[in-house]
Amino acid sequence: MKKYIAIFLSAIMLLSLTACSSSEKAPKTIDKQESEEEVIEEKQVEKNEEETVDEKEEATEESEETSEEVNEKEVTLYFVNKKYIETGDESLEKLIPEKRVVKYDEMPIEEAIVRELMKGTEDDSISTVIPSGVELIDVKVSDKTAFVNFKQEGLNGGSLEERFTLDQIIKSLIELESVDKVQFLIDGQKAETLMGHLDISEPLDNIME
Repeated sequence: MKKYIAIFLSAIMLLSLTACSSSEKAPKTIDKQESEEEVIEEKQVEKNEEETVDEKEEATEESEETSEEVNEKEVTLYFVNKKYIETGDESLEKLIPEKRVVKYDEMPIEEAIVRELMKGTEDDSISTVIPSGVELIDVKVSDKTAFVNFKQEGLNGGSLEERFTLDQIIKSLIELESVDKVQFLIDGQKAETLMGHLDISEPLDNIME
């Protein structure tokens, strides 16, 4: 009888040890599973962050490229033929075109064109006749009329100088689809003449003879 009791107690102890062993191993398996899930989640977050950074960089590059395209344009500028000025030969072309890529930022392209004309050219056979002391306030366009606004100070010159100043600006601006006529202003107001010789009281749409 004692033998059976001993066997019975041994069996109970064995079962208890097996149960304890199983209960100790279970948390380790859960901990391992949770750890793997955390690592996967961290990697996924890092991947998403990298993708977001890449997308932002691509968007910035595209934006810069678009900005550069919008703010750069090839235009035709008209400068005075030096041979005509020197000889007065009426058989010569008075204005000669020059293709130029104009970069502009906050100002409209029409204003950039006038400022390029004032800047002049590196071609020795042509030149700008716009007086160097002239100051441009701005250029605005409304209903295909470009309003070219100069300060009064510096608007001095003879009739030939005045004519070519008007000619250069008018012909260069009407090359644009946005401009059909040019109205010259002095200090924001209409005036009779630019330098005292030619009528500028109304918008001009052609080169004066």
